Amino acid sequence: METKLDNSDTGALSERITTVEERVQFNSNNVDDLWESIEKIDGDIENTENKLSSWMEKELNKIYDIVNNKSNPLGN
Repeated sequence: METKLDNSDTGALSERITTVEERVQFNSNNVDDLWESIEKIDGDIENTENKLSSWMEKELNKIYDIVNNKSNPLGN
């Protein structure tokens, strides 16, 4: 048996589809914003790691120079 759908039936369905589409778009935008934030934080972490490794290398070189200095009894 075929039955005709009332306009009110398709209207309610259209409203529900529109609501779902809006929620999907909102969530998609939030995911995009979150991804941008994560990429920025990742860049900040990488910069910090590079600065820290440079600083550590300089400080360890200072310690190496002190330990291996000829006037230092430990270096002899």
